Amino acid sequence: MTKIKDVNQGDLLTFINGENKYKILLCTDVNKDRSPQNFTFCLLDYNKTEKPTLDDIEHLSFFGVGNMTKKNSYNYSEHELEKMWSLHPEIKPCLLGSCSLIIWRKDFILFRDNLEFMGNLEILPNINKNGNCGINASNWDFLKSFHGEKLKKFIDKNGQKLFNLNAIVKAT
Repeated sequence: MTKIKDVNQGDLLTFINGENKYKILLCTDVNKDRSPQNFTFCLLDYNKTEKPTLDDIEHLSFFGVGNMTKKNSYNYSEHELEKMWSLHPEIKPCLLGSCSLIIWRKDFILFRDNLEFMGNLEILPNINKNGNCGINASNWDFLKSFHGEKLKKFIDKNGQKLFNLNAIVKAT
């Protein structure tokens, strides 16, 4: 496993949680311009004992909400909006937003060896800014235990639902 030296928007990282199942994080935003630096991730719904492949990714969902009416302040193309709404017509005219797991770089460095880089997806920008919840996930014990009943309570409390990951992948 190669040591993760840097994280960029769209990076997919996998790890084994406390139930010995693989989970996948998708980086939705990075703050490297000023200190303290941090990474924002969303959690994908992969939860298996088999290590995920990039082929598995295209069938996954992320936790999020249909939020913020279409002001389109993020300059999504009409094609990108139509793709989002064709996969999730129930949110139109809103935009999809992800539930954010925020990890501070100084903490990430301490447990990055527990994570494995899988690849990178070109995703729409500002997905985390369209969401309505976030949690500090800068502790390895917290991250590996954020599953099962703990995750369900958090998701339910914050009104999060599963959305098709392809809805936020940039249109080609």
